Amino acid sequence: MPIPWTAKRQITIFLIVTAVIVAAIALVIIATSKSTCFDNKQNGSEQGIDCGGSCEPCLGEVKDLIVVWSKALKLGNGKYDAAALIKNPNLFAGLPLLKYKFKFYDANNILIAIRAGETFINPGDRYVVFETDIDTGRRVPKSAFLELEENPRWKRIEKKKPQIIISGKTFTNRPFPRLVAEIGNESLFQVNGVSLAAVLFSGEGNAIAVSATAIDSIAGSASRQVVFTWPAPFTEEPALSKIFLRTNLTK
Repeated sequence: MPIPWTAKRQITIFLIVTAVIVAAIALVIIATSKSTCFDNKQNGSEQGIDCGGSCEPCLGEVKDLIVVWSKALKLGNGKYDAAALIKNPNLFAGLPLLKYKFKFYDANNILIAIRAGETFINPGDRYVVFETDIDTGRRVPKSAFLELEENPRWKRIEKKKPQIIISGKTFTNRPFPRLVAEIGNESLFQVNGVSLAAVLFSGEGNAIAVSATAIDSIAGSASRQVVFTWPAPFTEEPALSKIFLRTNLTK
């Protein structure tokens, strides 16, 4: 029995409408399921803005870095070191790249020197940022400040810190200051790229000198000796030394 023309027309209209609705639904699904992890919007499977789902894990609330202290440390002939102790209060948030600037000011609060640099910050890090051989000419720095970049790109990091310990230290002031330390790897695996910074403190607890070095690798269950030096003896014998060490967990 042939289908009436009106019925054919109704079926055709129904199929067209159905196809349009299906296409619209498909477009919505595609648009909402596609995560763009760098568009500053929450879309797709993201659990937050540009995080979660197919993007990196969400960080939650991130606290600012804390500059515990910053110092200009005299070397001689108008040259100074700059050092600052940074604390990261976040247990799972780190920075693969942090840009910073050391700024020296004289007694009249006039800016006399700037040194820019960059580093990484591990979760829970407590480490010394260090720049050496900063020339101030005849100007004498009265204060030093560490300026951190605004809105750095944090990353969730859950790697465990390697079991690196300092098993012994020996300091001698003459003929040249020298701090010798034994660094041990208590894990069974080789650890690569250990950064170290040694700080000498006065009896009042003020940092009076800083030196930095690095170890390319330490074999599992092994130890390495590291040496920190300074160009001239200190008139005041340091009362305390402390070594800060870390590996890069942000890679």
